[in-house]
This record gives sequence, structure tokens and C-alpha cells, in this order.
Amino acid sequence: MRGQADDTQDITELVITNYTLSTLAKGAIKGQTIRMATPIALAIAGSEASGGAGAQTDLKTFHELGVFGCTALTCIVSFDPNNNWGHRFVPVDPQVIADQIEAAASVHSHIDAVKIGMLGTPATIEVVSQALDTYKFPQVVLDPVLICKGQEPGAALDVDNALRAQVLPKASIVTPNLFETQVLSGRDEITSVEQLKDAAKAIYDQGVPVVVAKAGTLLGTGTALDVYYDGEQLEVLEVPAVGSERVSGAGCTLAAAITAQVAKGVAPLQAVRDAKQVVLSAIENRMHGNAPFSYVYQGGASATL
Repeated sequence: MRGQADDTQDITELVITNYTLSTLAKGAIKGQTIRMATPIALAIAGSEASGGAGAQTDLKTFHELGVFGCTALTCIVSFDPNNNWGHRFVPVDPQVIADQIEAAASVHSHIDAVKIGMLGTPATIEVVSQALDTYKFPQVVLDPVLICKGQEPGAALDVDNALRAQVLPKASIVTPNLFETQVLSGRDEITSVEQLKDAAKAIYDQGVPVVVAKAGTLLGTGTALDVYYDGEQLEVLEVPAVGSERVSGAGCTLAAAITAQVAKGVAPLQAVRDAKQVVLSAIENRMHGNAPFSYVYQGGASATL
């Protein structure tokens, strides 16, 4: 059973300095102290040692947007500088993953949203699926990482099948990139915005309430383009493209920012719009090191969203 924390856990005090009819303090008297629960988000994701992606990026994004973050690590990923910067992938024992999720759900008085990133193995997917059934988190944002560079194609297919069967139906929002959109929708190719819209609808038809199909700069529109679909609203969301090269951690940042915003009660479409601005800032302020790729930095984003 999910544990109950002390009544004073996770509380932020807000002092109203002026009489206001705002949504936060309707009818409050000047000087009155209002106690509000701090939004909490749980990242179920892999550790990426450089800090440019994975759970490390999730936590930084949550913090940047004013949300308390906690983690359950599913795997340890590290770049190998001696092997063309490939990924070294080590899964965490499934029982350890279950223990971490149990701890996070028990320590905190509430978890408002969960972001699921790299899972990596069918065994991990199974234990995470069981946890979603146990704790009934109100919002689940799935960034469906189907393959980690360095995995064998056969293993990737097993992960794809397990993710589609066990976790995708339990997601509130799913944020596949172009390749993942193609796989999850069963499309042979996606080379146009219209095809991306069609693929988003196909994923929605599998039972996901909100689909954010990400093309980024890959459709040649000169923008970073995603398609949002929730069964009623079909929106093409674009922000200026910053270069044409992929930046490590951009997808993690988008899903984490969406998670943070829905944890705060923001409606999904607005949460995605906000998240795209966070990613734009993170790419504009990206970091450069010794690796042949850049990686996001959230420190330039506004925490006022």
C-alpha cells in the first residue's frame, strides 16, 4: 500500500501581501499564510552519466519548472569514448526498480505525475507496468525509448513488443520521436506533416489519450515540428529550428517538461506548448564538450511557466 507521509510533508507556505481574488487565494486577507502542496513528479528512467540526458536531465527540468523531482533508475547508461561514443547499457535489477518506485510513492504524500523514459528490457517493462497498476499515478507521460544505441536489433524488437502491450495502454501522454512514431503506428515511412498527423491518430487509436508525435527538424519545414492529437484537437506545433544537428537530451527535456506542467495542473495541450519553449531554450543554451555532439542545458529556461 502507498504510504502516507506527515501532514506537513511537501508543503510550501505562500504569504499573500495584498488582498486578492486570484485563483491561488480567492478571498484571502492580507498577510494570511496559505499552505499549498508542492507538485511532485517521479522519473522512471535510466541514468546517463554525462548529465545531458536521462534521469539527470529529467530532474533538472522538473526543478527548473518548480516541481519537486524524484527518481527510480531503470538502467545505467554511459558513453564509451573508446568505441565511437557508443552507449554502454547496464540494466538495474527489476526488484531494485520496484523498491525505488515503492520508496518514492511511500515517502511522499502525493505524486502528481510520472515520466517514463528508458526502460530497455522486457523484465524492466513488466515491473514498471505492475507499479503503474499498484500506485495508480494520476498522470503518466511515456517517452517510448524503443532502442538504445548499442542494443541488438532482436532485443529492441522484444522491448518494442513489451512496451506496446504493457505500458503504452497505461500512459496518459506519449511522446514518440519520428522513428518511434513510425514503429508504434505501423507506418512504413513518415516523410510529410500529413503522414505524421495520420500516424499520431493511429497511436491514439491504440488507447493513448494524448499523442505528441515529434518530427523535430526531420521533415524539412525549417522548424522544430511536432503533432499533438487528443481525439478532438489536432495541432501542428512549431518553434524555430536551432541548427539541424540533433542535441542529446532534447527528447528527455520535452517529456520531462510536459510531466512537470501536468503535475502543476496545466492542461495537456498547453503543457506541450510550454515544454517546446523549454526545449528551445535548452537547445539555445546547449553545452559543448569533448564528444562529437552537443547536449541540452536547462539553466536558461524560465521557471515561471
